[in-house]
Parts: sequence; structure tokens; C-alpha cells
Amino acid sequence: MKKTYSFIGLPASGKGTQARIFAEKHNLDLIGMGDLIRAAIEENQDENDPFINEIKKRYEDGVPQPDEVAFDLLTKKLPTLKKDGVAFDNFPFTDKQAKLLIDFLNKNKWELPIIIHIKLDPETTVERIAHRKICPQCNRIYNKKNITVCDDCGIALVSRADDNEETARTRVEHYVPKINGLLEYYKDKGRILEVNGEKSIEEVALEIEKKI
Repeated sequence: MKKTYSFIGLPASGKGTQARIFAEKHNLDLIGMGDLIRAAIEENQDENDPFINEIKKRYEDGVPQPDEVAFDLLTKKLPTLKKDGVAFDNFPFTDKQAKLLIDFLNKNKWELPIIIHIKLDPETTVERIAHRKICPQCNRIYNKKNITVCDDCGIALVSRADDNEETARTRVEHYVPKINGLLEYYKDKGRILEVNGEKSIEEVALEIEKKI
């Protein structure tokens, strides 16, 4: 039976980094909703496609995608998984997505998800995003001001189109109620682990392993 872990938190909370570390250690496929959305935009450059144009506009404005869009992208990806389970980065994002995911897991006889909530102060989120850069090859994320090249690939880091203070604050406004709703949905299911995202990457990873 495949295992399922969902890493959730505010933007720049480190959920993507921690999901990657955890997936590598436990032989899990890693699925990031942000990556799926960006791939959908890059793979469909038809300017006359209203569906893709709407996805692109929401992405650039920092507005979360509708549940149906997110789950449609996800269900196209899940059948390709080969490892012992999956670590989701930023999914599920709403209680409706959580229900859709549980229906899928039950139907395919996977384990129900363990939710790993990486807690971060909203102002820390804005500050981190202002300095965030990403490797265009391996997608590793960096938040430090003085780092310009990926440690793993040796490639110059780039900034995402949505990484600015205004968009960051918009995203926080959308994220907070969504995360609270998701935690409310799972609170009586005993499958939520909360960790302190203000700590270093190594400390957060260690706390996750201890709580798992």
C-alpha cells in the first residue's frame, strides 16, 4: 500500500524543500502543485486557449487555482508514479481538494495522507519571498541574498515572476483561510503534524523525522 504525505504551509515556509528532502529519504515520488501549474503553462503556449490563459493569469496574480483545475492536473500525474508513495508539496490546498484526494486514495487503496504543516509567520513569508531565487534546472529554492548560483548544478539562479512583495501579500491573504480550513477538516482524523518553519532547513527536517 502506497504511503501519502502532504506538506502544507505559507509561501516560502520551506514546504517544497522539506518535501524534497523527505521524498528522497523515504523513496517517494514528489509532486509539487506549483510545478504542475508552471509545466501546464509552459507546455501549452496557445494564446487562444482560454483555459490555459486563465491558469496563467491566476498564477501571475498570486491567486490559487480552482479545486477542479488543481485536481485535474494532479490526477494526470498520479498514474505515472513508480515509488513507494508520494510526498505532495502544497496539496491538498482546500478541504474540497482533501476530500477529492481521499476519494482517490480509497479507490486506489493507498494509505490516507499524513499532513505536515510547516508553520511560518506571514511577515517572514514576505521577507523570504523578496529574496527567493530558484535553480532553473533542479528547481532547488534559495532564500539567502548573497547566493546567485545553484550549489548542485552550478547554474545561475533566477527569480520567479510572482516573487515580489505585493504578490506575496496577496498570496498570504489567500493562503491563510485555505490552510485553516484544511487543518479544520483533518483535525479529528489525527493525521496532522505541526513543525516550526522559522528554524533552519536541517532543524525542520529533523523535527519532521522525529514527529513521523
